[in-house]
Amino acid sequence: MRKGIFTVIVVVVCTFSPLYCAGDDNAVTTGFGFGIFNRDPKFGKLRGDGRYYYFYQVAYAREKTLVKNFCLLVEPFAAYVNDPQSGLDAGMTMSFKYYFAEDYRKSFFATLGTGAAYTTIAFEEQGTHFLFILQGGVGYRWNNYFIENRFRHYSNGGTERPNRSVNANIVNIGMHF
Repeated sequence: MRKGIFTVIVVVVCTFSPLYCAGDDNAVTTGFGFGIFNRDPKFGKLRGDGRYYYFYQVAYAREKTLVKNFCLLVEPFAAYVNDPQSGLDAGMTMSFKYYFAEDYRKSFFATLGTGAAYTTIAFEEQGTHFLFILQGGVGYRWNNYFIENRFRHYSNGGTERPNRSVNANIVNIGMHF
């Protein structure tokens, strides 16, 4: 099973590498994330055991216009997780991004994507350190600056037991260059 997952990752990276190198736009972001919708009624916590989940993230993004207001976003990231224990996350996501206005430099946008990450955190909700990502967000770009609110879902994709979600809300601010 792990050999199959590794093969899929290699194929995806090789397929999108030329697109990544030919990106139209670059951006850097920094963000703050916290646990949300983790089957705990208290804000910022994981699944009912009283542990908080929050982290600080940095990312580099390449954006390639596919058609008019529709783009592909490739985004490697690293995050320092402060709770439930100190650790690091590193991964990459590929998302579709849609700008709602004709002039994308002053426009609301939405993103939807997937990816993978490795975490040093031993989440009780996951049976592995290798996680898959589903994410979506909304934001506003003003010239070279933007702010975005993003929802991220971590899952091991059923490769290990247990497989309960680890969900987070991330508030990103960034700059295109």
